[in-house]
Amino acid sequence: MYYAGVGILALIILLIINYDALKKPTFGEAIRSHSVYRSFLFCVMSYYITDIIWGLLYTPETVFFCYIDTVFYFSAMTLSIFFWTRYVVSYIGEEKRFFSILKYAGIFFLIFSFAIILLNFFTQILFWFDSKGIYHPGRARYISLSMQIILFFATSIYMAAKAIHAEGLRKSRYTTIWVSGMTMSLFIILQRIFVFLPLYSIGFIIATCLIHTFVLEDEKEARREELEKILQTEEIQEEELGKARKMAFTDPLTSVKSKNAYIEDVCKIEKRIKDGVLKDFGIVVFDINGLKTINDTKGHEEGDRLIKEACNLICHEFKRSPIYRIGGDEFVAFLTGEDFRNHELLLENFNLRIEKNNVEGKLTIACGYADLNESSEKSFLKIFENADRKMYERKKELKGRV
Repeated sequence: MYYAGVGILALIILLIINYDALKKPTFGEAIRSHSVYRSFLFCVMSYYITDIIWGLLYTPETVFFCYIDTVFYFSAMTLSIFFWTRYVVSYIGEEKRFFSILKYAGIFFLIFSFAIILLNFFTQILFWFDSKGIYHPGRARYISLSMQIILFFATSIYMAAKAIHAEGLRKSRYTTIWVSGMTMSLFIILQRIFVFLPLYSIGFIIATCLIHTFVLEDEKEARREELEKILQTEEIQEEELGKARKMAFTDPLTSVKSKNAYIEDVCKIEKRIKDGVLKDFGIVVFDINGLKTINDTKGHEEGDRLIKEACNLICHEFKRSPIYRIGGDEFVAFLTGEDFRNHELLLENFNLRIEKNNVEGKLTIACGYADLNESSEKSFLKIFENADRKMYERKKELKGRV
C-alpha cells in the first residue's frame, strides 16, 4: 500500500504546483515549449495514475488487471520521456545537428518502446507475472531504462553547456533543466536496481518541482514585467495621442474647437440626421466684419486680438453650445437642447449687442441661423446653406448702417 501512497502524493503535488501550467498556455513567444511541457505533465500524471493502480492491484487474485495496468504504465513512461526530449529541443529552439539527433532519438525510443510493449504480448521480453502472481522484469525493461538514462543524460549535458555560456535568467533556467534531467537519470538508475521501489515517481516529483519553481514561475514573472512595460508604453502613447488629438481639434488662437473637430462632428450629425434620431438641431454661422481691413491697416496682431474678442463675445452668449472656428473670420455654433429651444432669445440678445457695437464703431459680427425644420430636405449641408445665406444678408444690413 505504501507504494501506491507515494504515487498518490506525487500526483497531488503535481496538480497543486502545476495548476497554471496544465491549463492551455498563453505565454506569448514561449507558447510552443510550454505546450510541449504541458503534454509532458499530462504523461507524468498518467504515469502516476498507473503506478497508483499497480500498487493497489498487485495481488495474486488480480494478475490480469495488473498486467493490463503495467502495459499502460510502460506506455505512459515512454510518452513522458518522448515529450521531455521534445521540450528540451523546443525550449532551446535551435536548428543544430545535435537537436536533430536528439529529436530523432526521441522518436526512435518511442517506436522501440511501443514495439516491445506490443511484442511482450507474444514473448515475455519486457515483463511477466509467474503462476503465483509475482512480477518479473524482462531484459527489454533494462534496455528501455538504459535508453532513458542516455536521453536524460544527453539533454542534461547539452543544457549544462548552454548554461555555461548563457547569462542572467537564461543561465538559471538552463541550469534548472539540466539538473532536472540529471535527477531523473539518477533515479532511473536506482529504479533499475530496486525494481519494487517507487523511485521513478520520486524522480519525477523533484524534476517537475524544480522546473515549475525556477523555470515556469521565473518566465511568468518575466512575462508579467514585460506586459507591464507594454501597458506603460501604451498608456504613454495613448496620452501623447490624446494630446495630439486635442491640439488638432483645438483652435490655437481662440481655444474653441478647430475645423478638424468641425469636420468630424459634421459627419456624426449627418449620420444622426440620416438615421432620424436627431430632431431638434440648429446652427448659427458667424462672420467678423472688417477683419481684412484691420489686418491690412493695423497688422495681423491687431487682427488676432479682434478674432479673440469676437470669439469671447460668441462664447459668452452661446455658452452651452460647441463653438467652432472654421476660417479666419468665420465661426459656427451647433445648437441643441436648451440653446436650441431658446435660440430666438439668444439671437436677439446677440444682435442687440452687435447693434450697439455698430453704433459705437466697435466690433461687429454678422450671424445667420437655420435649423432642420426650415426645409423639407433634411441634411446638414442644407441647414448650413440657409444659415450662411442669412448671415450674408445680415452682413449687408450691418454695413448699410455704418
